[in-house]
Amino acid sequence: MNRFPMILSSTAATAVLLLGTPGCGILSGSGQQVRELAGHEVVHEMSGDDLEELAVPTTVSEASWVWEGPRDGELVGVHPVPTGAVLHLNDGVVGLDTRTGKEVWSYRLLGSEAEAAVSPDGTFVAVSASGSLVLLDSGTGVETLVLEHGSAGTDRLSVRHAGLVTDDGLVTAGPGDGGGVAVSFSPWDDEPGWRGERLRCPGGIGDPRVEDGFLTPSGVVVVHACGGSDLRLTSLDTATGEEQWSLVRGQDFDDAAEHPEQLDEETFAAAGDVAVLQNMALMRGTVVIDTVRGEVLSEALPSGPEDTVLRVLPHGYLAVRSERLENGQWEDRFEVRDFSGSVKDTVVTDENSVGSTVSGQLPLKDSLLKPRWSEEEDNMEVAVFDWDAEGPEETIALPVEVDLGGIDSVWEVEEALGPGTFQEVPGAVLVREHTRGEPVPRVAGLT
Repeated sequence: MNRFPMILSSTAATAVLLLGTPGCGILSGSGQQVRELAGHEVVHEMSGDDLEELAVPTTVSEASWVWEGPRDGELVGVHPVPTGAVLHLNDGVVGLDTRTGKEVWSYRLLGSEAEAAVSPDGTFVAVSASGSLVLLDSGTGVETLVLEHGSAGTDRLSVRHAGLVTDDGLVTAGPGDGGGVAVSFSPWDDEPGWRGERLRCPGGIGDPRVEDGFLTPSGVVVVHACGGSDLRLTSLDTATGEEQWSLVRGQDFDDAAEHPEQLDEETFAAAGDVAVLQNMALMRGTVVIDTVRGEVLSEALPSGPEDTVLRVLPHGYLAVRSERLENGQWEDRFEVRDFSGSVKDTVVTDENSVGSTVSGQLPLKDSLLKPRWSEEEDNMEVAVFDWDAEGPEETIALPVEVDLGGIDSVWEVEEALGPGTFQEVPGAVLVREHTRGEPVPRVAGLT
């Protein structure tokens, strides 16, 4: 899901509250165009292909293709769009036809460290580097808008100093004129936006600071705090800027679970209309919030060794429950549950069949996909388990190398083979190659 509708950098621009002086460029046709932007050479290629919207697979049975990127590139992540997928490289983005693995378009700012984001409905792709943001059509790669948004500041509600990319414009945050934090919305077109002094400290004491922010289907949630006080989550309507709800950590919810990894920072991420506090790994945590009503759905999802949440989903979560049988063997029961704990789908395996149980699982409508080590292939393979079905699982040999040797951290494993890297998208399931040394970016498409 789109699990990742925006990328949040560690800094942002206060100058972008007025978005600088926008300029725009409309490109048509196909082929390659080269020019300079923000001090970088831009290589923009378009095939001119007109793609159809695709459905997300309900299951997969084979590895159909491999995409290989530039040798000097690094694959940062995978973003679903209606016509397939957008691959985020360290210096730009590539649009893929996920039926074939063919590049439909690419946009690279050579020598840059570019951030990228896809709007929640998948219509637009934003690429930002060196104070400039470019808006692209996700299906064709056509450039529709260029914004010069200025220098870096201290705000963290950001895509590389630009803002959170919505379907209709940018949401930004910065110091308010009369104190507090001002959150603003600037539309892509020339229509007026809004600016509000919405975030202040209780009693007007202290200076509020923005810690994080994320988009939901119903608005934008700003995570902020005052001094050493507990974090506050405030949801604003992106159309009007009106406050929808507010929650305070320590009053409305708390994370009392003990986790094996001491994370330097815990962030929230959206999955549909819910948000999870990622205090275990990517898209994994014990606290889940309904972002429409501002209600805490859970602050105690399973986190123990015998019953563990594996991934939060828009309408529930995937968990694994381990039980010792009478013969001394272990049985692992993977379950999709709603937030009340009721089981909706189940896969039962033994530990020899499933391998590691705490990372990498991908639930589809008709099956559960689980990467595991194959001695025969000397590589990872993907096991395909049908929900609630008897009999052995199917396996898919991977045409890309996945080496997780030496990684002990669950968080690092999820970064290597979890949301955004092992990802369902319209048309296929994508698996990113992960090797040590100097890898070439490669992605396999499972269909």
